[in-house]
Amino acid sequence: MTMHSDSLAPLLDTAIALARGAGAILLEGLAEIRAGNHGALRFKSGPGDVVTEYDQRSEDFIVSELRRRYPGHAIVGEEGGAYAAQAPAGEPARFEWQIDPLDGTTNFSHGFAIFSVSIGLLIDGVPSVGVVYSPATSDLYAAARGLGAVWNGRPVRVSRVDSLERALLITGFPYDYARSPQNNLRAFDAFNRRAQAVRRIGSAALDLCLVASGQMDGYWETKIKPHDIAAGIAIVREAGGVVTDSAGGEDMLGRGDIVASNGLIQPVMLEVLNSLPV
Repeated sequence: MTMHSDSLAPLLDTAIALARGAGAILLEGLAEIRAGNHGALRFKSGPGDVVTEYDQRSEDFIVSELRRRYPGHAIVGEEGGAYAAQAPAGEPARFEWQIDPLDGTTNFSHGFAIFSVSIGLLIDGVPSVGVVYSPATSDLYAAARGLGAVWNGRPVRVSRVDSLERALLITGFPYDYARSPQNNLRAFDAFNRRAQAVRRIGSAALDLCLVASGQMDGYWETKIKPHDIAAGIAIVREAGGVVTDSAGGEDMLGRGDIVASNGLIQPVMLEVLNSLPV
């Protein structure tokens, strides 16, 4: 069953309101960190995988509001994992929110103002609503299937760059890149040699929004989680871009790898990635 785009508008409005509310929490935290009050820091998988008390406070706010408004929806958060939906027994929830309450925690924990709140909604497994909010810069990207994508309320479209040699790309690296052979470094080197330039800012959600708004021409990443990219996928697609997994398929959320672009350079980006030695 496909939802009419008009029925997604209230869900998008909710996601926008919650992203702004969570962003206010993060701005409080940023002020504390810049004042030297770093609060409780802990590390999950290693030194590069940091989490702050504000990650949890942001997620708690978003989850509590979603539960109150949509008790039948499933929720998956970066910090709390899967939150059970209050759906009828034996009936899976069609709606699943994917929440990253603070994407760019390492930046945030150093007082570096490049981080975001990412709220995506999957409907029958398809990214259908996405909001990414950068509270430190007041940039808000939003989209819903069939309604287009906006950046601070204005419609956005992907770029028209049609060659990799003139393309500005963006990527990220997994937390365990120093220990794992699957560290994206070969791809980073390959694209640095082929593209005009490659950037890294430390927030996958914002990376996707930069593609959607035409500031970047393409993005790829490996070992990525659904909560990192669910919102951004909806935003890029509604801005006219193309998003696939590295095999050119649609299983970005399951495989944990993603390639997004303006569409014009998608084939050559996939070619570069699939020509790398295993």
